[in-house]
Amino acid sequence: MEGSSKRLRKGAWIAEEDNLLRQCIDKYGEGKWHQVPLRAGLNRCRKSCRLRWLNYLKPSINRGKFNSDEVDLLLRLHKLLGNRWSLIAGRLPGRTANDVKNYWNTHLSKKHEPGCKTQMKKRNLPCSSTTPAQKNDVFKPRPRSFTVNNGCSHISGMPEAEFVPLCLGFNDANN
Repeated sequence: MEGSSKRLRKGAWIAEEDNLLRQCIDKYGEGKWHQVPLRAGLNRCRKSCRLRWLNYLKPSINRGKFNSDEVDLLLRLHKLLGNRWSLIAGRLPGRTANDVKNYWNTHLSKKHEPGCKTQMKKRNLPCSSTTPAQKNDVFKPRPRSFTVNNGCSHISGMPEAEFVPLCLGFNDANN
């Protein structure tokens, strides 16, 4: 096979490759990444093309400094989600997961150490030195089962004080 003898290019991208990728995306749009290297005339794999576009070349990427609202949101989201950078970046428009992670590691991670209380108090945020069990509670709720009796769903697995009937459109007078 001819194609197998030619090795794919690895490493740093050059300006000419960036321009070819931009032109290809402008002409054909995002997606169908398996066709992009051929259409663009690039000797790169589809994954490399996709990552280059999404993390560096896409026009909607915000390369400026993080503003105070973004920093506050980043602190809150990190407290809730931990180091799940792609989830956090999804809630910061124009920021990539890599940008968010790098900003965190260079500007904020040291402030989140046990001695961070003074910095966090300035922003009215609690210090995020939570235990792993607390973080897991957010994502691993207790198992619950639903049963239907007399037209109402009842949630079991909850303490008695938290028992909540969920009626399915029936009038209380009919029950």
